[in-house]
Amino acid sequence: MMKKNFRLLFALFLTINFNAIAQQLHDFTQYPSVLFHLNPAYTGTKGTLDARMSYRKQWTGFSGAPTTQFLGMHGRLWKGRIGIGSSLYKDELGPIRTFDYGFTAAYHIHFPDVEFSAGVGIRFNKLTMNSSGMTTHWEGDPAVTPGVETFAKSKNALGGIMLYNDRFHFGLGVMNIISNQIALGGIGATIKNKQHYFLNFGYNFHGHPYYVWENNLMAEYVDGLPMTINYNLRVHYREKLSVGAGWRLKDAVYLQAGWVLFRSVQIAYSYDFGISKLRKGHNGTHEITLAYRYDYEKKKGKYNNFNTFQKQRYNIF
Repeated sequence: MMKKNFRLLFALFLTINFNAIAQQLHDFTQYPSVLFHLNPAYTGTKGTLDARMSYRKQWTGFSGAPTTQFLGMHGRLWKGRIGIGSSLYKDELGPIRTFDYGFTAAYHIHFPDVEFSAGVGIRFNKLTMNSSGMTTHWEGDPAVTPGVETFAKSKNALGGIMLYNDRFHFGLGVMNIISNQIALGGIGATIKNKQHYFLNFGYNFHGHPYYVWENNLMAEYVDGLPMTINYNLRVHYREKLSVGAGWRLKDAVYLQAGWVLFRSVQIAYSYDFGISKLRKGHNGTHEITLAYRYDYEKKKGKYNNFNTFQKQRYNIF
């Protein structure tokens, strides 16, 4: 019954001629590792070539629930002054498929023991709707043409700023800078892209040489919606093993773990436990990530992050 109700509500939501104001971007439990995708100022901040791919399955209790596949990489050029990156993702939600790819660049200004960066980016999006995957409340609803697959393409811009070193970071980014519209023929829908603002703060500390406590807080704001707040805590042991937990306001708490192999490869997994009123239906969200980093300046096989900062302590993957 829950699966049937989800399909019905989803179809009713889409088949009405409307201007959509909603969170239009996908979410990540392991968001601290993909901040360069949300705020271009983070591009190149690690001082290494960082490449990662992930798979996320949400709301496993519902038929047609969202799945997201992500692939991205970023690094530095020109003696560490310029960061460049690229990412793409494929998102599926019932009869909707989204394919998005883009490029980011950031300029880094070095000060004693801290850096400031400003970044910009562009993204290209293809939104596809297959009406054969929709269930309507009224048979023969004129708003939906049966058996039709329609798509629309769009592009948008993003920007951001950031202040950071190896112990803290503070950034503000905005996605969908241009408030353009996407018209989907066959279902009578017009979707308006809304600006998404991301405020990020993180702080690392240690009480023992073998342990690093990595704290991350992110607030996301979209006009017309309640603010989303995420807190993420990961404990790193000898730069090899990490375990952590997190909380998403009024939505979920989650656990995560990761393992670093050969100082260059990381495998990480996270699992969400729903705390909203729909928790019986959306428990079981999980995400798995495979990442690789390449150190431009290896010294005795140890990742050194360019020794950028005076009190260099942390080499967080």
